[in-house]
Order: sequence, then C-alpha cells, then structure tokens
Amino acid sequence: VSIVSRFKRKHHMSVYPPTPTISMMHAGADRKKAKRPPNVGSRELNSQENEMLFQLVGSDAVSLTAAVVQLLKSDRGSWRIELQHGVVSLVKDYAQRAYFLRIFDILDERVVWDFKLYKAFRVQSFPQCRKLLAFEQMENGEDGVILGLNFFSEYEAAEFKEHLDRRHAQERKSSTPVRPGMPMAMSSSSG
Repeated sequence: VSIVSRFKRKHHMSVYPPTPTISMMHAGADRKKAKRPPNVGSRELNSQENEMLFQLVGSDAVSLTAAVVQLLKSDRGSWRIELQHGVVSLVKDYAQRAYFLRIFDILDERVVWDFKLYKAFRVQSFPQCRKLLAFEQMENGEDGVILGLNFFSEYEAAEFKEHLDRRHAQERKSSTPVRPGMPMAMSSSSG
C-alpha cells in the first residue's frame, strides 16, 4: 500500500480538487465589484426628510453629500435668485456613469435642477461669504455664466466644497498620463 493511499484513508482526503460550486466561481467577481458608499444627507434635515431625499436620488445612484441651498445666477455683476430653496446633492449616478449636482424639492418629490459636472469642474469659495460656492456653467452655449449655491449653513458649504475638491483631485490623478518607461506606483490599500 502506497503512502498516498494510507494518508487518504487515514485523513479521508481526495487527491482531486473539489468540484467548483456556483459560489466558488463567483467569489472573485464579488471581490472585484466595488462597494457603493452609503447615501449622505443634510445635517439641516431630519431623518425622515433625508430618507425622502434618498428615495428621490434613486437606487442606481448615491448622494455623496447634501445641503439646503438657494440657486443663484450672476446677472451683470450681481446675484439673482434662480431657485428660492431646495436640497442640493452631489450625486454619483452609476447608470449614467457621471457626477451631478441635483437640487431636489423633497416636498413635491421631484428634481428641480440638474447639472452634470464637466471635466475639470471647480467651485470657488469666498472668505467674505463662507456660505457661497460659485462655478461656471460651461454648457448649452452659456459659457461664462456664473452660478452660485447659497448654503443655509457654513458647515455644509465647507463640507460640500471639500467633496467637490476631492472629486477634482481624483479626476486629475486618474487622467494624468503615465510616460513609457516610468514605473507605476502601486496602491497598498484595498479600497
């Protein structure tokens, strides 16, 4: 009797690999699919109002941050109110594979303003008015039109700007070409 036969009888092991199961075949695919971040609402809204917002954002998108705002538009050097109030959300839309600023009227359960973030989108903040973020429209033949988000809270304005700045930095990082012959840096993090 060979050593392998005695070992197999003693430990009840098979020499052959196990037959793959459905869960084993899809285990690698599950690990590769990135986990979506949770929806983030506004601190100015209660939990029920934030849940209403998340329902409006939809199941194939996520609210990365949200805040209570007015939408402003520049008009000959001064601001004009375009939208009296709403809840703005930085939305990562998985179906459209893009980021949007969307303003929702949660009481009427609808999107009242939708703005797709363009390449190299940046917002400007103002030390003398910390509740205001401004940006250029750049679409629909309206280049040079300045829009503003007038936040209810300074904290939410700062948090919103931080998210938009991080997104811009990530976009720049991912669009930086790698020169031939240059080693690529490997990330040690799994997320």
